[in-house]
Amino acid sequence: MADQEMWQKMMKEERLRHQLELQSRQIEKVFSHHQLPAQVAGGQVQSRQIRFDLHAQIEAGVELLRKLKQDLLAVLGATLIHDEGGWSINVSRSDDVPVALLDIMPLLKEVPPVTAVLGLVEDGSPLLTGLKKDDLMHTLIAGKLGAGKTTLLRTIAISLAMNNRQHKLQLAIIAPSKHQAKPNSILNPLSLLPHMLFPIAETEDECMATLDFLVDELAYRLEQKMTTPSIIVLIDELSLLMDEGGGMVKDMLLPILQKGPEVGIHLIMTTEEPQSELMTPAMRASVPLRLVGQCENELDAKAGAGIGGTQAEYLLGAGDFLAVVEDAVVHFQAASIGDYDLHLTLDTLQRNRPRPVIAKPFNPKINNAQNDRSQENFYWFNESILT
Repeated sequence: MADQEMWQKMMKEERLRHQLELQSRQIEKVFSHHQLPAQVAGGQVQSRQIRFDLHAQIEAGVELLRKLKQDLLAVLGATLIHDEGGWSINVSRSDDVPVALLDIMPLLKEVPPVTAVLGLVEDGSPLLTGLKKDDLMHTLIAGKLGAGKTTLLRTIAISLAMNNRQHKLQLAIIAPSKHQAKPNSILNPLSLLPHMLFPIAETEDECMATLDFLVDELAYRLEQKMTTPSIIVLIDELSLLMDEGGGMVKDMLLPILQKGPEVGIHLIMTTEEPQSELMTPAMRASVPLRLVGQCENELDAKAGAGIGGTQAEYLLGAGDFLAVVEDAVVHFQAASIGDYDLHLTLDTLQRNRPRPVIAKPFNPKINNAQNDRSQENFYWFNESILT
């Protein structure tokens, strides 16, 4: 226990150092953008904020100073302060989350292969779920806007990547967007995971190409009796995908739901509309694990959980979830991974990245359609978090 507590303390200190380093770089980048000389020269970490002291010469006019403050607020949520001691910047510690994934990981002595970390149950024990043929196979995450579905999807992806080598497990993400010009800011950085088969599918063409690849891969594996590497497919907003693709999406998803686990292909899907008529009884029957967040009403709660009486409509949102398997219901707080913890994790995974291995058969349609967007994703993540 003492060794575990010491490891946890070291990990928290490393995470804090990493966050401070990134924030210092972000501050200096903002000043550089405005052509103002500035350098972070120490500071103080407090419970609710971090103060950065600056060596800076700020003699610009009121208008430039106003733009500087606006940029600091936009990039870091930071406040620029001037007093007798000079210039300083206060940054709110808003990246803290109720249950941090990187706080849970040290509690786990061993994580079985192809197993995702979900969060903490009420007694403080970690909650995990296996994604193998003999485990729960497929998962549906249901809840209203603000329940924490996409955040949980990100946690699942990162926990799988942290505990499984690329040659054993690969990821595909389908996140259809109503506003195609606006990236999914929560899932978008996951394109940098070495486990990704290809960049996140967002447009209708990309989503259909990804499903087409998975159907081909399913047939290939059934014929060749292959089960590895495991492919975990994360679908954000299943109802939107089915609205866009209609019957073709149903025809592609059903065989994956029914036969995918036999060959190592598993789906984890979110939906705001668990009552949707687009989800057939056969599809519902193929999803034994339900993770249900705050729902709009009792009918949505029942449709999401597959059983009545869970009272999911009274959950608090923001990661307050129920895990439902048949008649068993477990209340848990979903784990989250904040942006700075995410950057640290991605940085570590990229440094330890093995030689790429992709599932077969290779589908050039996806690679060609998304090659340009992969560079856009990397730039977006760099500008938002890395710098």
